[in-house]
Amino acid sequence: MSRHTRRSRAGAGQGPRLPRVEASGPTLTPRPDGEITQPRKRVSPGVLFAALTAACLIVAAGYVAVVALRNQSGGTLAASALPTGPTATTSAAIQGAPHLVFQHVVRDDNYAKVAVVPLSDPDGPRVMTDLSCERVYEAAGHGLCLVPDKGLIAQYWAIVFGSDFREQARIQLIGSPSRARVSADGRYGATTVFVYGHSYADAQFSTQTTIVDMARGTPVAELEQFAVFRDDVQIHSPDFNFWGVTFASDSNTFYATLRTGGQTFLVKGDIVARQLRVLHASVECPSLSPDGTRIAYKKPVGDQGDWRFTVLDLATMAETPLAEMESVDDQIEWMDNQQVMYGKAGGLWIVPSDGSGSPKLLVHDALSPAVVR
Repeated sequence: MSRHTRRSRAGAGQGPRLPRVEASGPTLTPRPDGEITQPRKRVSPGVLFAALTAACLIVAAGYVAVVALRNQSGGTLAASALPTGPTATTSAAIQGAPHLVFQHVVRDDNYAKVAVVPLSDPDGPRVMTDLSCERVYEAAGHGLCLVPDKGLIAQYWAIVFGSDFREQARIQLIGSPSRARVSADGRYGATTVFVYGHSYADAQFSTQTTIVDMARGTPVAELEQFAVFRDDVQIHSPDFNFWGVTFASDSNTFYATLRTGGQTFLVKGDIVARQLRVLHASVECPSLSPDGTRIAYKKPVGDQGDWRFTVLDLATMAETPLAEMESVDDQIEWMDNQQVMYGKAGGLWIVPSDGSGSPKLLVHDALSPAVVR
């Protein structure tokens, strides 16, 4: 995600100025850095009209060809499957044990594809899939892949895939991909997109967060449709924005970020009841620990739009700042109950969840991690 104007957060505590690091890598189709222009020549209207007509015919023919290819391939953006042949046995063995799924960001033929490695050797050889994503997450054999489809008109999709990484369903999104999560049992998923603005540090941005039925591959509800309560009083505001869902073990309960009035809050959600309850201030992109007792998140610090990774004890609401001192824009993933993982500067890093130790690089050239236990 690119960073634009920094925003100030009313009510945020003052803190040290932190160096900012963006977690996301380059987009799937990088643009040229620039182009050399030539002196203009006058062109007669007749020549210009003929050139425009030819260009339109070429574009139309290309579009028809793209549509035809998509129809032949069942409308998929890629042949979303694990490799066949000798590597198939290796991939099956990896998936049968705790493993890590992530976006491969080495600038090679597999750039932006989903990779799988065993947790026992996270920076070892990777089993590559043919599924390309900007954000990916998997749990219990169900996954979400958020991806742009850059044709004549930019479109964005959430691809629901199975344990074989083949597309099972597709949901059209209304903005650029930001966050994706799947409940531990694979029942529900959640997507967050930027409707406008491209960073949580933008002065103005708007998001849409959707709960997905993973078995059916269909949307369940948008968080904007949920009733929001604070101190048992329902609150309303036209500036509500939600993002960064994380699910509890029962899958019906989840946590997310609510932004309103220039501040962010941790909210606890109930899918069946369609309700959200405000729990704690200054929380962004929450992630629930495997034992369900703590939330790791980005805490706004200072007045320059920076964050500090922090862990919140849900029983006591005590906060523990983590040893990562840089301002990182990512939704944390729990490696286990003792360590958290996050994307920074094109790699996956880990740090203890109790505030001790120091950050360590775990996996080179990787982003958007999901620990599959």
